[in-house]
Amino acid sequence: MIQKKIAASLLLCLTLFGTNSCMRNEMPVKQSTSRTKLDHLIIKEVFYIGHYWFRDTRKWGMKKFNQLYNEDQYITIYNPTDEVKYLDGLALCINAIDPTKAIQFAPKDDFVNKYYGASAISYFPGKGNDYPVKPGQTIVVAKYAIDHKKQYEKELEGENLKLYVGFDDFLDLSKADFEWTNINYDPGKKNNPDVPDLNAILTVKDSKGNIGAYHNFSDITESCGIALIKMPWTSEEFAKNYEDTKDHRGYLHYITVTNTSFSDFYAIEVPLQNVIDCMTICPRRLFQIRPSKLDRGYNAVMDNSKSGTDQNDYPKYSGLALTRKWDGKKFVDDNNSTADFEVKKASLSRKNDKEKPKNQ
Repeated sequence: MIQKKIAASLLLCLTLFGTNSCMRNEMPVKQSTSRTKLDHLIIKEVFYIGHYWFRDTRKWGMKKFNQLYNEDQYITIYNPTDEVKYLDGLALCINAIDPTKAIQFAPKDDFVNKYYGASAISYFPGKGNDYPVKPGQTIVVAKYAIDHKKQYEKELEGENLKLYVGFDDFLDLSKADFEWTNINYDPGKKNNPDVPDLNAILTVKDSKGNIGAYHNFSDITESCGIALIKMPWTSEEFAKNYEDTKDHRGYLHYITVTNTSFSDFYAIEVPLQNVIDCMTICPRRLFQIRPSKLDRGYNAVMDNSKSGTDQNDYPKYSGLALTRKWDGKKFVDDNNSTADFEVKKASLSRKNDKEKPKNQ
């Protein structure tokens, strides 16, 4: 009888151990297999680090400085399903939390596993079925849908181009499907008028008719979260109801931070069920925030921040992207950026790409 009780106790312990081994922070660990089918659009690739370049001034006895050009950023969205999906009503978001910061929230403001807190949202145009994504189709969303090499040459007009090394690798994104910058309020003035633009979640006209954009997707930084979401409201509804009133809780929340190292901030509340796919970019040596229900990991091209990386190492990272892993039958989606993405050469690199100039 005693042996039976011991055996039963051991069985219970093993069962509990097995259950806990599949949990982290009380969250089930998603583990796909080669037979797992994806039923939603995915973020397939994120190119954010750019390309290194330098102006060769060594013949004048001056030290050269490697720099990174990252205006040729882009994101690709892929349809892994067997049915047509639509971009109409979808948006790209930047998370309000910097993953390199160990933030302590006021108890009522700890939203990490309550909703997706966005600092920026720009949404795709369309009225419902205007922008289909066919099965197996990849959509390219660029910051600027231009030939960045030609643009750079234009900006260097009158200069001796032979002194500039690296800009031959700048991407040609003129055939991108969308731009996340918008021609009506593009501060860089590089927007391609022939490519559809994403729209900022909130715009305001001044007395002169100039449009100002607020909380819009503008850049992919070296430490951020990115999400593809289904819009929980229209832009008109957001503009009308984003602020808190006496009778209504708005969509934009003031978040109180209790550790004195960091400032309070605002976050736009996106329900977790509206997040179609997301990922986290963070240099591997700097990750601080705890995992969330939506993403248990992080990934990056660089091990450290740009400022913490030796300029002589820039060529090692130049032209690299975070790319969704392929397991031989499908793209991996385990809600874990560490496992889901790998560092590879950007898929939109120039076809006649030559060996990058050596950093002499």
